[in-house]
Amino acid sequence: MDTPAEFYDALASEYHLLFGHWWSAAQWHGRVIADIVAQRGITEGRLLDCTCGIGTQCLPLAMLGYRVTAADVSPAAVERARVEAAARGIDVDFRVCDVREIRDHVEGTFDVVVSCDNALPHLLTDEHLQRALRSVHACLRPAGVLLVSLRDYDALRRTRPDGVPISVHGEFGSRHGSGQAWQWSADAEYVDIELFTFTEDAAGSWRARSGTTRYRALSREKLNSLLMSAGFTAVEWLMPDVNGYHQPIVLARA
Repeated sequence: MDTPAEFYDALASEYHLLFGHWWSAAQWHGRVIADIVAQRGITEGRLLDCTCGIGTQCLPLAMLGYRVTAADVSPAAVERARVEAAARGIDVDFRVCDVREIRDHVEGTFDVVVSCDNALPHLLTDEHLQRALRSVHACLRPAGVLLVSLRDYDALRRTRPDGVPISVHGEFGSRHGSGQAWQWSADAEYVDIELFTFTEDAAGSWRARSGTTRYRALSREKLNSLLMSAGFTAVEWLMPDVNGYHQPIVLARA
């Protein structure tokens, strides 16, 4: 079982394979998030992506005018994000650090903090998630906005799916794809996810790799309680049929 840092270090060079076209998808991510934040009265200012990965959200948000600082526990993911930013002439201040210690690694306060693509459920206990939320809360200015996206674990805990079917993109000779196999704990509190990525060469032969990591199947009720305990207020959930995003989004105010 890989730690989150190990899992994303190994995945960093292939993270784009999870998408049909990563950069097009990233720009869509940025527009949706910016629209949601703008509806809460913040259209500019300082933004912190505290679990940035290879830059799927922070790079397009910087292009949209936010002054962005971005951090991740995976050094390889941050290095990939730096490369992607440099290739597009995007200015982002990158850091390598654990979200539980983010306050110690950034300066000043932010108008918005984001954590997307199911990153926070890597924190497997109340204690660790509470540390992260308190650290993030300390990074926000008064009335600043926290935006988190994660899987709909309330629904998933009921159905306990075996995984995510393989999806394949591209043309013959240069196709790529991904899929997931899931193993649930007996109480459905945790799910171990093995992520597979596939790439095809010009001769039609395929290469595959996989990595496994653990997530906490974090319910909305539990996350609400932890957010409020960490000092957040005005907690609200936007489900995909409302938010236009691919995952539920929870928003809260500092």
